[in-house]
Amino acid sequence: MGTACSSGDRIEIKVPCKPEYVRTVRRAIADFAQSIDMPQSAVEAVEIAASEAVANIVRHAYDDAHRALSVRVKCSHRRNGLLLEVADRGRGFSAPSANSMPEVDLDREGGFGIVLMKSLMDRVNYVSKPDEGTRIRMTKKAREAVARLSRSTDR
Repeated sequence: MGTACSSGDRIEIKVPCKPEYVRTVRRAIADFAQSIDMPQSAVEAVEIAASEAVANIVRHAYDDAHRALSVRVKCSHRRNGLLLEVADRGRGFSAPSANSMPEVDLDREGGFGIVLMKSLMDRVNYVSKPDEGTRIRMTKKAREAVARLSRSTDR
């Protein structure tokens, strides 16, 4: 693993709202998570959650006339893990409550993003307003990830 960052370290990136930038965000977030010595399973969870959040914004936040707008991603090291925030200034949507899991329709394409994020991260919170955009805040606790990892390897 890399050299550990100190609590409070953060990165912020702003990318165009285009599919080809999902991988850019995914790699940057994975590199940051590795730099704070998170277990690999937690790094992968954060990486997938970040890419799902950005992919949802690319797919749903803006109409074709506004594709030049951007997606802002912030990631910070907290004492007990990582805080990830993904935001847009798009059309917004009816966000699910913090403790609800949306139903998945297996007969249609897509629709797994929120379910994946909520399954992979310790906490997921949405704030979304019509025509004002959406902000998704997700946390992954490093200690809990280590504890889960060691429980699964003890079996």
